[in-house]
Amino acid sequence: MLEDWFRVIRLPLSLREFQRLPRNPAYKYEYIDGATWLSPRPKFYSARLDLAMRAVGAGSGIELDKPVTIRPLEDRDWRWLPRLFSASFSRVQPFTCLSDRQRIEAARSCLKSTRESCDGPLIRPACCVALDQSQARPLGAILATLVPPVDLDDFWSLAWKEPPPPGCVERREGHAHLTWIFVDPLRAGHGVGSALLARAADGLRALGYSELISTFLLGNESSMLWHWRNGFELLPYAGSMRRFRAMMRASQKSEKGGGAEPLPADGGDGARPGP
Repeated sequence: MLEDWFRVIRLPLSLREFQRLPRNPAYKYEYIDGATWLSPRPKFYSARLDLAMRAVGAGSGIELDKPVTIRPLEDRDWRWLPRLFSASFSRVQPFTCLSDRQRIEAARSCLKSTRESCDGPLIRPACCVALDQSQARPLGAILATLVPPVDLDDFWSLAWKEPPPPGCVERREGHAHLTWIFVDPLRAGHGVGSALLARAADGLRALGYSELISTFLLGNESSMLWHWRNGFELLPYAGSMRRFRAMMRASQKSEKGGGAEPLPADGGDGARPGP
């Protein structure tokens, strides 16, 4: 869904300006016929949080600069979520390249997809909102969904190929996935997101889930660091060239009658961030 909002960007720059242009890993940069072309090449990584490593009620240990109320998501909340979503991601690709109107449209579309279970069935006990002390101003939200029971060491997609079976959330027939978490930019960095995660983790544990997986875009450093700080561990990247070369060597060795060579433990994506 997120990929749908990336746009090809053309900039009338000189070659010297092109060479000095800051790079974002979500785009391919080319200089063609006197113009700079930025073509979307988003690369997503996934991470896993071991819920057993987080104490029950861990949110109580998170220091907030101002009192915050966290409660379960209600149907009436969907009305105000798009504007908060838009503001939260206004400086994050691909939303930062959209106009204000387009960004609101993108926010509504992304949240509609989640609400209608296009990202997997909502795990309601792990969906929460944060409000200020007066409960008049929304500050953030976390939305968790159930994705298919794929092999987390080797997967390309978290989309359901078939409609999820009824009752699959209660029976834990898949992986709990942190689909969206967003906080008012004026309160970002003050612990609201971590408090929302702690409450969602409590809800998942109550249902019997032992882990939560999440996905972030390469180049979104604030998201990557937030995952790292909260204890997520990087999962193997199926598109890793190092992993691909190891698979090719194992295949060739097998064809010659030798034993298969084990794949890199980290899936070829380097060091795993973790606590």
